Amino acid sequence: MAGVPTVSPLLPAQMVQSTCSSELLPRRFHSSALLKLACILRSGQAAGDCTSSHNMLLFSERRYLGPQRKSALCYVLCVISGAVCSQVVVPERVNAVLGKNVTLDCRVQVGTNLTLTQSSWERRLPSGSVTVAVYNPELGTFIPPEYINRLYFRSPSTHDATIVLENVGFSDVGIYTCKVATFPLGNTQVSTTVSVLVEPKVYVSAGSAALIDGGNDTVVATCIAERARPPAEVSWESNLFGQSEVQLFDDVNGTTSTQVRYIWQPTRHVQGHALTCVVRHPALQSDFRIPYQLNVQFAPDISVVGYDGDWYVGRENVQMTCKANANPPAHHFRWIRLDNEMPEGVEMRNSTLLFLRPLHRNDSGVYRCEVANDVNLRSRDVRILIQDQSQAERTNSITVAGAVMGAVLALFLIAVFIIVILTARKAPPTAYTDKVIDLPPTHKPPPPYSERAPAVPLGVHASQVAWLCQARSAEHRFEQHPPTAARPVPPSDQQRSRLEWVCHQSGTDQVYINHREHYV
Repeated sequence: MAGVPTVSPLLPAQMVQSTCSSELLPRRFHSSALLKLACILRSGQAAGDCTSSHNMLLFSERRYLGPQRKSALCYVLCVISGAVCSQVVVPERVNAVLGKNVTLDCRVQVGTNLTLTQSSWERRLPSGSVTVAVYNPELGTFIPPEYINRLYFRSPSTHDATIVLENVGFSDVGIYTCKVATFPLGNTQVSTTVSVLVEPKVYVSAGSAALIDGGNDTVVATCIAERARPPAEVSWESNLFGQSEVQLFDDVNGTTSTQVRYIWQPTRHVQGHALTCVVRHPALQSDFRIPYQLNVQFAPDISVVGYDGDWYVGRENVQMTCKANANPPAHHFRWIRLDNEMPEGVEMRNSTLLFLRPLHRNDSGVYRCEVANDVNLRSRDVRILIQDQSQAERTNSITVAGAVMGAVLALFLIAVFIIVILTARKAPPTAYTDKVIDLPPTHKPPPPYSERAPAVPLGVHASQVAWLCQARSAEHRFEQHPPTAARPVPPSDQQRSRLEWVCHQSGTDQVYINHREHYV
């Protein structure tokens, strides 16, 4: 809308003061005239037509508005009228850092029908207010002698009365007022409070005792935020399982020192890792971080290199070196032989044991390397065995011996196979001229039916079988050569038939009796 000035939006934590009829208007016109003026300027009505509205607003002001809200009403009226109005914006509080510069912002907005005559800054003291800076559009700027060297306008104009105060000290704490004078309304002023913050001095101090591997709980380091105002927030960031202890100490000028100790049981596995001290404070633009590297001391960890297990008589240019991982570094090395005197031709140089000649059989033995640092002394034993041959030669010998033994065994098996075959071919066939009747004993299982001997009729004794066979033999001889002596009485026909059957089944005239059995 034409004739209405644009008003900047209010920012958080800012003080705004708008002035309408102020000191240049008579007191009796402060409310009534302002209300009537706003009505006339806003609506274009005659003065008589605004009387009712003026009376209503004036009654509302007297009944419901206190002194603190009159300025707000004045601001609203200025916006409505769009004419007789000025506005001043400053932050409610300003935090200054000790020893650094601070900026006191003051933005000025003057109506189109008003003229800025002067803008200034005043400081409130117990003895009264004193002017610290003045800007006049026609005459320029003025700074009192006591502030001439550390206070100036940042960019003086009819819209900006911002000043910069350098090298802030504790004496600069207080209330500062930005005052703007316009014609014809008069003065508009807004105050802000300046507080002085003290930026902490941050550093990390190492613990008084060294960190020894396997030791008790020890103070690793202390993070200190010294002489801060207000007290700083201090902490340790770490992935170790330590503890933090916080201590506060009051210092001069309302400052406080904060100390945080980190306590931990040292172990060598985290050697070289880092802790981080973190400090937070309003005077710091961001978190202040200080890394602290752990230094854990430990005794030497020894390893011996050079002996490969293939030392043999006559081998040359061999040596053993003792290596140690220690913190602090090892400063003492020594080689000794435990089972005998150190042989001739062997020399120690630093941490290396040199064999300056070919190896002998009596170089076999137990050698010890001793290493020491400021923490402790450690040692490592090595047993040396000198072989007659190298490992390659021993491997070749075993291979040749295995091949010879395999060949001999193969020849032996072939010979045995040939002998068995030849023996089987030369053996004569078995002549079954005699039969041995040997039935299985009672405690043995009977043979299969197909392998059983012909059954002997019951009632036939072995002696009878033998007699029958002998009798048959005698009959054959008698038929060829008749005997002169009397013949024995032959058995009965029934017994003879049984005996003949047995002799016939035996297939021969001779029968052998197995005396180990009772029956045949």
